[in-house]
Amino acid sequence: MNNELLPNIVSFLQTIPPFDLLPQTALNDIAQTVDILLLGPEETISHEDNATHLYIIRTGVVQQNNLDGTLRAKLGSEDIFGFNLQQNDSEFGYSIFAIENTLLYRFDYTSLMATVEAYPQVASSLALSLKTRLRAQDSKQDNQLHAHQNYLRPNSDIADSTIAIASPMDTIQAVAHQMRNVVGVSCAFIVDENKRLIGMITDKDMTKRVVAQAKNVHDPISSIMTQEIHTVYEDDLVMSAVQLMMKHNIQNIPVLNHQKQVTGFITPQHLIQNDSVQSIFLLDKIRHADSISTLIDLSKQRSTVFQGMMESNSSPSIIGQVLSMIYDAFTYRLIELAIEQFGQPPCKFTWIVAGSHARNEVHLASDQDNAIILADDATESDRIYFNHFSMYVCKALSELDYTLCKGRFMAATPKWCQKAEIWQEYYRKWSNNPEYELLLNLNVFLEIRPIYGDEALFESVDSCRHELVSNNMQLTVALVRNALRTRPPLGIFKHLVLEKDGNNNKVLNIKKAAISCMVDFIRIYSLLQEGTALNTTERMEFLHQVGVLNDSTYQDLNETYHYANRLRFQHQLKAIQNDTPIDSQLQPDLFGSFERQHLKDAFRIVSNFQELMKMKFGV
Repeated sequence: MNNELLPNIVSFLQTIPPFDLLPQTALNDIAQTVDILLLGPEETISHEDNATHLYIIRTGVVQQNNLDGTLRAKLGSEDIFGFNLQQNDSEFGYSIFAIENTLLYRFDYTSLMATVEAYPQVASSLALSLKTRLRAQDSKQDNQLHAHQNYLRPNSDIADSTIAIASPMDTIQAVAHQMRNVVGVSCAFIVDENKRLIGMITDKDMTKRVVAQAKNVHDPISSIMTQEIHTVYEDDLVMSAVQLMMKHNIQNIPVLNHQKQVTGFITPQHLIQNDSVQSIFLLDKIRHADSISTLIDLSKQRSTVFQGMMESNSSPSIIGQVLSMIYDAFTYRLIELAIEQFGQPPCKFTWIVAGSHARNEVHLASDQDNAIILADDATESDRIYFNHFSMYVCKALSELDYTLCKGRFMAATPKWCQKAEIWQEYYRKWSNNPEYELLLNLNVFLEIRPIYGDEALFESVDSCRHELVSNNMQLTVALVRNALRTRPPLGIFKHLVLEKDGNNNKVLNIKKAAISCMVDFIRIYSLLQEGTALNTTERMEFLHQVGVLNDSTYQDLNETYHYANRLRFQHQLKAIQNDTPIDSQLQPDLFGSFERQHLKDAFRIVSNFQELMKMKFGV
């Protein structure tokens, strides 16, 4: 190595991730080992030459072709390659040739890794394993606990272990005395002879069921206790308790061990006191909001919650779930306000959500996908009530920045406010005749989740949906064909653009290019296995558990899905900071070379899996 070139090489490396994380001394050592290659147009690098080397393009352009001659990628200045050439790698095998005069820096991979071994972040980013590299894109590890990540703590960490325990034959008066004088808590838990939970009573229950009804205080507590109880386990995440509170509007949640014995309980106050979590405060404020104008003011805090989670490096899965809980809370409170506005509903109903909202995968640009299931005895007069009711809720949601669905898949559209029997007929028609328009409708309502109303009514429709769409080969083939309409772009290079936004900017729709593709084919495989999970991450875990996805495929898909969502959230964070529109339209020209390389790797995984689907289902 000519020592006169070293400053120039080091200066270049300082601008290239992940080398920019290294100190000057390490960069000097690396620069000492570099080989400089100059390739002319059409000149190739043989597989034997590059199997144990890593390359960085200083100037020029190279093309990678798969072994069958198809284009794998085009790479330009600052791009890095040479990762996936090991015999045990699923992406083994590609050829490389220069398109124009190209200057390359070549590093012996073994020596390079020995030099960066003391810098784990850099070593992970240069690992041969793609899943390791994608994971290394997060500058902090996901298991780091931060105030905004306390959702990941077990319930036992924050549960109050000072509890009142009673047997079913204890008198109402005795339990009330225990709650007030001995323990000083707002609820008591009734247990059987094995100390397993069979019921509970709260101070509010005492007022409504004893005082208001002049109940004999010497009657057994079992005569007034609540028997249908929502509980969480000690080792469940705090997230599970928050979701129950929001879904069922409850204040006291028993925490059980795996013998179903009560070890504590959680209230919203416990969450607030133990976790300085902005979203917990927001959820509590939403619950008590007295008007739409108050909710509009609160909706502005959503961005603050999001920024806090991004700063603490919360995983995309957690961010999606928290944003979904906030969306649920706004919807639930608006339904309550609508009932105050229009009076009690004239018949049983269930408000449901669909799509990403149902999957708990909400992001800041999520729109509305909702509907209403009405009881089969609903009259035309009832429908008029729900027409006004749904328009009130949907309009208010739009004022909270949950935009109206462009396809009109909303409860305010009469077609999506129907009796249970009509919804069941919808699913029969959609699943038995999966043509384009019907398939579009089904794609929206393949996942549904109740927010408010009669759960039995929802179950009657959801069980029908599950039966009709699960392991339905005719429908599966149609879903596969539809999923393959969108193929991830693999040629991101210089001025090659995928789409143009309204301002004629070159953009990459990460939702369309990667996230939706993965949601679609993971959903398809889950339906074939009659899986009940709605969330994409949970579906992947299920498919891994039942052996549909082997360890390697599961890790690749999981990390790729995580990475694509992380990119979207980072883009939306920048939009907040720059006060620009929040969407899923990334600008690849603004990416560094390392980000572009990882995008290509991610797209290649998605494309390979789509090819497997194409062969498996013969479409």
